[in-house]
Amino acid sequence: MRRGWAWISIASLALAACAAVQNTSNVTPDASPSQAEATTSTSSSPSPNAPLAIAGLPVHAGEIGLAYAPVTLAAKGGVTPYMWSSTAVPPGLLLSPTGVLSGNPTVTGTYSLTLTVSDSAGGSAVGRTTVVVYPQLAMNEFCASKCVVGKGCTKCGTFGSVSKGLAPYSYRVVGGSVPKGMTLKGLALVGGFPIGAASLSVMVTDKLGAQVQVDATWSVYGPAALLKGRTSSPCTNNFSFNVSCSVTWTYSGGNPTVAPKLAITGYLPWTDPNTGRVYSPKAPPAGWAVSIKSGVITISANYADPCVADYAGYINFVLRDPSACATTLSSNTGQLLVDLRYAC
Repeated sequence: MRRGWAWISIASLALAACAAVQNTSNVTPDASPSQAEATTSTSSSPSPNAPLAIAGLPVHAGEIGLAYAPVTLAAKGGVTPYMWSSTAVPPGLLLSPTGVLSGNPTVTGTYSLTLTVSDSAGGSAVGRTTVVVYPQLAMNEFCASKCVVGKGCTKCGTFGSVSKGLAPYSYRVVGGSVPKGMTLKGLALVGGFPIGAASLSVMVTDKLGAQVQVDATWSVYGPAALLKGRTSSPCTNNFSFNVSCSVTWTYSGGNPTVAPKLAITGYLPWTDPNTGRVYSPKAPPAGWAVSIKSGVITISANYADPCVADYAGYINFVLRDPSACATTLSSNTGQLLVDLRYAC
């Protein structure tokens, strides 16, 4: 009896275990994977991308008369394609829907732009920036036709100027050459002008790339020259009641449009060959006058009272250029004997 009971028990246990194994295939699986997929698909975000934002507004200044170098605005995130719009775009410029700012500015000023970018999912972002439009680069050509300058002059090297546009400016020689012995600084020649003719063309470029060309020509003259064949007779008394004298000299060269000025450089004594008396002048005689015109120098002196006329001596003189752009050189030296003696 005991053996039969044990067998039945073992068999029962085996059947129970088998049933348990069969029942395992009907267990409900873990629900978490399907729930995660549902959360992702039902996300409240319209896009898996980052939020729409403006990435760059690389605008720059503009200038009248100069094409605006196109710039492309940049956005990131959201859903492409993007659409751009703006307020207060400078007149003459255009912002395309794709974000390209270009054109030819027509009105100077400072413009505050509010830029909006929208994406295809309905998102938008706003940015602000400023565009300055400068006046057109301008120039003056002081020596475009011709500047007349004296040899050695160092005061009249400026031959042009630029204004407006956007500084700083750069300068480049595009024609002619800098005169020998001089240097170029902007639109000015530094140093003394050599005699002869010269021409120069300089291209000026501003910071935005606008350009103007400044041209210049020069005619450089030398000093006047007292001629060797000049009248050399002394300015002497004619022994009339009015003690006076007049003499002419000639010269060539010098400033072609402005007559030179006579400058006394010194006095030398004169000895009367009859009496041995030495006359040593310290100043010009009374009534001293000089007239210079068309290559002729007329020198005169006059004592209205003959009883005070007791003047004699040598006067050394040169011709000097009085013009604004004068040569730094004087003429050769002239020497005139003045003899205005009278015995009452």
